[in-house]
Amino acid sequence: MEEAEMQLKVKKVTDKFTESLYVLANEPSVALYRLQEHVRRSLPELAQHKSDMQSWEEQSQGAIYTVEYACRWEFREFRDGKHCWEELGFGICTLRGNSWNSGRESPGN
Repeated sequence: MEEAEMQLKVKKVTDKFTESLYVLANEPSVALYRLQEHVRRSLPELAQHKSDMQSWEEQSQGAIYTVEYACRWEFREFRDGKHCWEELGFGICTLRGNSWNSGRESPGN
């Protein structure tokens, strides 16, 4: 065999071998294996993030409930006339819809 013929055969063999390796490396089962590998590595971190988010959601829901309850209670006291503006430094008390300034004329007079 001639040198050129031998080089052509070697080139064909190496090309076929390279193509086989390329097909093998990109086979769907290999891709699925790589995907499974990625999920297995990232899943614990994602689970921790989910747990943290749920904890923060519970804390914020508790805070929201507390604020809503406090506002509702204050509004009820204010509506029922139990809220005294003198405590806030305004010098006005509200009692069941009747207003007066402490020792001064009422705003309507």
